[in-house]
Amino acid sequence: MVKIYTVVLCFLGIPVVSFAQQTDSLKDHPKDQRPTIAMINEVWYSNGERYVHPSFEYVATGFLIDTGTDTLAATVKHALWVAKTKSMTTVDLRDLQRWIMHPKGNLKDSVVIDRLINQDTTEVLSGPKSTITQRDWLVFTTKFRSPAIHPLKPRYTTVEAGDTIYFTGCPYAEKSCLTKEAKVLEVEGDRIIFTVPESFNLGGFSGSPLIDKKGYLIGILGGSSFNRKNGDAALYGISTRYLEKVLTNKQPLNVHLIPIDTVINSYIRKKGFKAGIKELRRMIETDSMHYKYDFSMENINRLGDRYKEHGEIEKAIEIYKLSAERYSIPATYLKLADSYILANKKKLASDTYRKLLAKWPGNKEATEGLHKL
Repeated sequence: MVKIYTVVLCFLGIPVVSFAQQTDSLKDHPKDQRPTIAMINEVWYSNGERYVHPSFEYVATGFLIDTGTDTLAATVKHALWVAKTKSMTTVDLRDLQRWIMHPKGNLKDSVVIDRLINQDTTEVLSGPKSTITQRDWLVFTTKFRSPAIHPLKPRYTTVEAGDTIYFTGCPYAEKSCLTKEAKVLEVEGDRIIFTVPESFNLGGFSGSPLIDKKGYLIGILGGSSFNRKNGDAALYGISTRYLEKVLTNKQPLNVHLIPIDTVINSYIRKKGFKAGIKELRRMIETDSMHYKYDFSMENINRLGDRYKEHGEIEKAIEIYKLSAERYSIPATYLKLADSYILANKKKLASDTYRKLLAKWPGNKEATEGLHKL
């Protein structure tokens, strides 16, 4: 696969970075000598609007990308939830007057944004139809770049669970930008899940570049997530795979993941319930499927919710059991326990509540449910 990517990128005129030559690791620099990477985003629109609330002085973190032939700028797409006009509903910056990035407290070393490369007037910003966090990159050309800002070279190969990564961002609560270290928990499709550093406050860090130990750009920080194995808090980022599509102008660009509940619901109608559950397990365990389908806890549980609403409790139980195997968090255990109660399987409901309380002592809903039983 890497050889194929190399041929494609060379054909398109995008230089391929040699990983062995990259030595600009953040870890190798003393803290006071690290290159300036992270910047804040300041945005103005032609009608005088800036942010959805006047409490914002800037929005998220931005950084530069070295493609080998040009230097581009990037931040998260969901920055447009804040930096927008009242009438803006899609990823459309036609009314943009000025967008600059600069280190926090240092306007002198600025980057002046030119054009949004992945603008899409059909990509909905918010609401139930919005899927922008699946492709959480805004990629810009630039009019001016201070030479003091260090651009990052992208890496397109997949990171692995257990890898050490770094992210450098500009939190709202701090006077300067900070660099944090984390461990990759898992990678599913374009999404990288990683640990939360101690004493960490996410506000302002969205848009931080995710950087590997050799100094390569591997993704962009999106926001909060959780460790599906134990329910602990985690962070997520979106890999450079989408960035590569933007740089190579691969169309269609903004294809959203298909909710897995709609797919399996259709499969069950054709093949039967047992065959559908078997197919769902197969798809979940196939890495390539995660680039096409959305296997989120909410989508899997929604399938169980449908059966529960129609009184097919045993089928709902099977869905929730599968969900609990995959997502070890209280919400799914509670759904499973409630379904056991509806099926008059009080012993199994009690066992489920006890499992929940063993992992999350003090959970109010489980304690009350167990008391009622």
